[in-house]
Formats: sequence, structure tokens, C-alpha cells
Amino acid sequence: MKPLRAGLVAFLLGLLFGGILPGVGSGAVISEVRHWSAPDHTRVVIDLDRLPAHEMQPSDDPLILRLHLSSCEFPKGRREVAVNDRIIRLMKIEPDGKGNVGIIVSLVKPSRWNLFTLRPYQNKPHRLVIDVFRPDLEEKEKADRRGTQALRTKQHRIVVIDPGHGGEDPGAVGTRGTLEKDVAMAIAQMLQKELDRVPGIRAFLTRRGDYFVSLDDRGRIAREYGADLFVSLHANGNRNPKVRGSSVYCLSLKGASDQAAQLLAQKENASDLIGGARGTIETGDLGSILLDLEQTHTINESLHLAGLALSSLKRVNRVQFPQPKQADFRVLKAWGIPSILVEMAYITNPVEERLLQRRNFHSEMARALSEAIRKFIPHLARREEGEGPGTKRGLGEAVPKRVAPGG
Repeated sequence: MKPLRAGLVAFLLGLLFGGILPGVGSGAVISEVRHWSAPDHTRVVIDLDRLPAHEMQPSDDPLILRLHLSSCEFPKGRREVAVNDRIIRLMKIEPDGKGNVGIIVSLVKPSRWNLFTLRPYQNKPHRLVIDVFRPDLEEKEKADRRGTQALRTKQHRIVVIDPGHGGEDPGAVGTRGTLEKDVAMAIAQMLQKELDRVPGIRAFLTRRGDYFVSLDDRGRIAREYGADLFVSLHANGNRNPKVRGSSVYCLSLKGASDQAAQLLAQKENASDLIGGARGTIETGDLGSILLDLEQTHTINESLHLAGLALSSLKRVNRVQFPQPKQADFRVLKAWGIPSILVEMAYITNPVEERLLQRRNFHSEMARALSEAIRKFIPHLARREEGEGPGTKRGLGEAVPKRVAPGG
């Protein structure tokens, strides 16, 4: 019996220290390497079952980035990925056969980079993210947005349309595989065309393709455009496939209208965790900044716009709630800009998912929202005529008075 017992112990030790048992003594495993192209940067996403030790290694060539991952495997072997956008030419994934993996990124021009990690969230695994930015393209994007100041001097109104989600963050998913991010983009582009046909109105998008934009950056982009108003487009989701209807939401500084609105705000605010914004969602002193009369006035204007939107939407689809709802939506915190979030339909409802797949529904939805915006525009003129010296509007920004804590 003693030899048998000794043999069993030796076998178990061999399994443990030889790495035969799954997940014991083995390195991290890369399941996929993906990329998303934006106008001024490209995001590289590395999916892993765990986070390995990693570092960006120095390179003599300014057009080469080298990421080294220790104790790591890529079962698919050596691979080249042709990116061929304006930032990255090519990526190479190179396992060295000794339990390490190198990722080499060939750039179009010298760029700056930002490397960070994301822990698992919902269906997302551990992720290593490299954002590669071309400074010249970043400046061009900002200059183009700020160039809308010339339109404002010609008495144009600027509407910024925000197609929800994008890139890493697909949003809600229908039973037929319809993605919220795709539907939001399709209708946003139609709404932009509808508004651009209206004399005195120009519309712009916070994202122009399938890439991720953080919630805070969406508001920043709206301010750089000099937005007179901001409309964020979404398709809702629910575990109950029978739930359906369009709804419109505004920001609240005093808590949500009800629990359902609060849950929706939490879901939409989680976009940064899913899509991959660096760091955590923190409000900092945002609450003290927002708690002033100007922002409260802006929310009242947002509610007025939301009411007009609901009146138009009910001719296109069933309306879930007769009045706008309110909650702490991070994407609506663009100070001084009337802002609404439109849940156009439930992508998880079979009837409404089919609607969201139809181009004619996209067109009807865009026309309805365009009508509401056109009715709201004269209200802006009346507002500005009544503005006092405490409000400064330049490039669409209101400069709020800070409220001291406790005062």
C-alpha cells in the first residue's frame, strides 16, 4: 500500500506543479485582440482570462510600440492584423514559445499612447486597452468642432445628436441580434440629415462611426460644437420581452422620478465600464457645480423639449410614459445645454425589434424628433432675450456660479 500511496502523491504533485490541472500554475491566456478606429485615435483591446504582468517596452523607432506580456499565452499562434486606418498600419501578436507574448503596433505617424486595464464586467473579460492618439488629428477634430462658432454668428442653431454606446459597448441586444449601438447610429444619421435641411439649423454627431466615446467626452464634444441643445438616442432593453414603448428622460439633481428611471440611469451610466473609459465613474465636486440656478433652469428647458418630443413620438410608436422621466444620467450633464435622452423603442420586444430593423421606422423616428426640435428652437430665442448678466453663453456653454458646500 505504501508504494501505491507514494505513487498517488507523486502523480498529484506532478499535476499541480506541471501545470496539467486547468488554471493551476499556468499563465494568462489571450482569447482575442481587437481594434476600433475613431477619427483621432485607435483603440486596441486584448481579452484575457486574467491580467498578466505587462509593460510597454522602449523602442528606437518612433513608429513602433511594443507591449510585453509575461507568463502569457496566445493559443492561436503568431498573427498579423492589418488595421490600415489613419493611426495604425499593422499589429503583430508574437508568442515567444517561452510563456510570453509580444504585441507590436506599427504606426502611421508618431503618436501618444495610453495603456490601462479593465476588470471583468457583465460579459466582458479582463481587458488590456491601448488607446493610440495622433496629436495632429486630435487638434484637427477640436478645431473643426470649434469652427461651428462661425455658424453661430450667422444665427444658426447647433444641435448635437448623440448615438448611444458604440465600439466595445453594444448597448442592449435584441433576440434577433440587433445591436442598440447600430440602431442609434442609423437613426442619428437620419436625424442629422433632417435637421440640416432646415434653414438656420446645423446638426453634428458625438460619434461618426462604430467606436467608443465616454459619457463625459460626449458632453465635452457637445460644448466644443457650441451646442444649443443635445439629444442622446438609445434603444431600451428589458428582461420581460412584453415591455415596449418610447420614452424620454431628462437630468435630475434631486433623485429619480421613480425606481424604473433610476435603474435605467444606472444602466446607461455603466456604459463607461462596458466600453472602457479609464478610471471609475466619479462625480467629484460635480454636484456642487450643478446645484445652481442656471442648471436648474436648463433642466426645466430640457423638460419642455422632452414634452415636445413625446408629443411627436406618439404618432410613430406607442409611448410608454405620458410625461418625461428624470434621473441622474451622466451623459446629460452638459452644463447650460438643454439635453434629453430618448429611448426610441424596446429592442428586447419582438415587435419593436422588427420596427428598429426597418428603414421606414428610422425615417419616421427622425422626422418626429426633428419636428420637436424645430418647435423648440424659437423657445431658445426667447430664453436668450431674457438672459441676465449672470449667464454667459459662448460656444454653447453656460458658466455656472459655484455653490459653496452647505451654502
